[in-house]
Amino acid sequence: LLWFIVLAFVAGICEHQAFAQIPNPGFESWTAGDPDNWNTSNTPGAINVTQVSGSHSGASAVQGAVISFVGFPWPPVIISGTDAEGFPVNTQHAAVHGWYRFTPTSGDQLFVTGVMTNADSGVGGGAFITSTAQSTYREFVANIVYFSPQVPDTCNIGMTITGPGGGLPHVGSIFVVDDLAFGPAVAVDESGNVLPASFELSQNYPNPFNPATLITYSLPRASQVQLKVFNTLGQEVAVLVDAQQDAGVYRTEFDGTHLPSGTYFYRLTAGEFSQGKKLLLVK
Repeated sequence: LLWFIVLAFVAGICEHQAFAQIPNPGFESWTAGDPDNWNTSNTPGAINVTQVSGSHSGASAVQGAVISFVGFPWPPVIISGTDAEGFPVNTQHAAVHGWYRFTPTSGDQLFVTGVMTNADSGVGGGAFITSTAQSTYREFVANIVYFSPQVPDTCNIGMTITGPGGGLPHVGSIFVVDDLAFGPAVAVDESGNVLPASFELSQNYPNPFNPATLITYSLPRASQVQLKVFNTLGQEVAVLVDAQQDAGVYRTEFDGTHLPSGTYFYRLTAGEFSQGKKLLLVK
């Protein structure tokens, strides 16, 4: 089946590169028609992975489309690593998060995988699969299940479109993906909404940053939320969120353009939950 071939391809790991997080996660950087640090199905006469401006954040996102090539459907495939070799990790990340839009044809499925390996042997993996049309950006989560206690040294993320049951897809199916990140594992309700299992404040990314960075946090239930930034003297320098919010995973931007370089702290308060982390602005 096509899904098995894609998963096996995603799991193939070659030499490591020095990426601390998911490389080029917002698909902002492209060279010669391909996103930097990613391998694609693009081939002469069959370009089906492209840069688009309708992004979730930033200037661009990646689009994959099923096209006709030599009389057959040619599915888009996007694999992390220039040679599909993945990128280094050093912890058991719980899930791969991202934002997507999807226009399926004839029951086609968007298929996103995350595979964790250690010394080229699989230690965990997970997938997100949907056949539901999504015209506006929605978050996806691929929870990673570990079947070994080993800490992975490599992660590989793959995206493609499959037909119903994992067969060949149909010409015309299109996805757009943006803003990939590691994050907490979540449950999913009957409507497909992601429901975090617990309150969590993630480390901002990138860090150090200049001038802006993203802060992600999770709410397992509706809460009155405050997200504030302080300097090392404890003085409040920014209020990023001050609102009642439903359960879900949220991402907000902190722009330090008007602040001097230095160490800052951000704190999330949601009901009785409170947690803070450090960030570093370098200009």
